[in-house]
Amino acid sequence: MYQFYDKKLNKKIVNKEELNISNNIQSITIDFNGPLKFHKGEYYLYNTDFLNSEGIYIWTIKNEKNGNNYVHYVGETASFGKRQKEHLIQMAGLNYRIIDADFARQGIEKIIWNGLWRDKSTNAVATLLENYNEVANKVIDYIRLINIYFAPTTFEKHIRRHVEGCLGWNLRNKYSNLKTFYPDDNHVGTKADRLGKKLIVNLPEPILGIDRELLI
Repeated sequence: MYQFYDKKLNKKIVNKEELNISNNIQSITIDFNGPLKFHKGEYYLYNTDFLNSEGIYIWTIKNEKNGNNYVHYVGETASFGKRQKEHLIQMAGLNYRIIDADFARQGIEKIIWNGLWRDKSTNAVATLLENYNEVANKVIDYIRLINIYFAPTTFEKHIRRHVEGCLGWNLRNKYSNLKTFYPDDNHVGTKADRLGKKLIVNLPEPILGIDRELLI
């Protein structure tokens, strides 16, 4: 058993048992909390009790016109706070893709910078330096867009990675029309053999492409 914050992040409640037996089928339950934010405010992720927790996280971008919450990234970590700081360094250094915040709020992906890691040419570094000032001005707006949902877990590492991969593949294969902000080259990995379990996903608010239940 462990504690987590509710959506308002000002009240601790006790998590359900992670492993249940229902109809002779084992089920794994993960409870997501959020949305958390990189920037200071009521939902600042570094003011939570999750910083040293292992678990699974989902980044989303919300269309402010219709309220649709789209997956941007799915990840797993042994240390939530440390992993998010690593992501922040990659974004600030333009190693990651940067999208236009104004368009994103309308549900449209307009790529400003495709990410240094994707450019395999010999001119990659020179191109970054030539465009750095222009792109860097857009980075903070992009980072402020990102909503972070975190589910603390006590799984073994290979199980945690499998669950992460199942969430990503389910989105990619079943909801291709909802991948507006989910790049096709995001790494998604799963175990070769299925676990034969049912994954139950509890979310504080709907996220398009994340099913309430799926077999893993």
